[in-house]
Parts: sequence; structure tokens; C-alpha cells
Amino acid sequence: MTAARQVHPDLAIMRETAAIVLDPAALAASRDEIAALTEALTGHLHELVPAVEELTGSRPSTADQVCALAGLAEARRKLGQQPEEGREAAHARRLARVTLALSTHWETLFAPGPAPSR
Repeated sequence: MTAARQVHPDLAIMRETAAIVLDPAALAASRDEIAALTEALTGHLHELVPAVEELTGSRPSTADQVCALAGLAEARRKLGQQPEEGREAAHARRLARVTLALSTHWETLFAPGPAPSR
């Protein structure tokens, strides 16, 4: 097992942060609150992207791995975007959705498969 797999991402915290941002009440949050949540989500994604990359491998061979690669591409695209002035909450919501997606991809890929038949 490699070093990256020994440390599991804290998916509960990541999902909790995403849920806060996706709650309709978050639209009324202050700019500082949105900035702090965006920073947290960005950090979560910087942790999740390499973790999911490791699980997909260099030559994906399953549908789950291919789906995860699509999720990784979307995460990178969203991480590379800067929010438009006055659209910071919308940007945070996009980061929250991709955080949830990568969390699910990580769980799917990390879950042990059936034991090999002998």
C-alpha cells in the first residue's frame, strides 16, 4: 500500500462543508464566510484530486475509473476558474458539487472488490 492510500481523506468533513455551501441559506452568507468556505473546499479538492488519481491508475480499465477521470477533469477545470465579481457564492456551489462527486468516486474506487476466485 502506498503512502497516499494510508491516509484516507476525511470525507465526512468534506461533505459537511459542501452541504453548508449547498444549503439555500448559504446564499445569504457574508463575503467573508463564502471566502472561507471556498478556501476550505479548494483545500479539500487539492487533497481529493491526487487521492482519486492514485485509485484510477495510469490505465483505467473499469467504468468506475473512467467516470472518476471525468470527475477529475471537471474538478481541475473548476479549480482553475476564478469567480466573477458578485458570483462568489455560485463559484463555491460549483466547488461543493465537484467535492461531493469526487468523494463518491473515491469511495467507489477504494471499496474492496470481490475476492478473486481460485
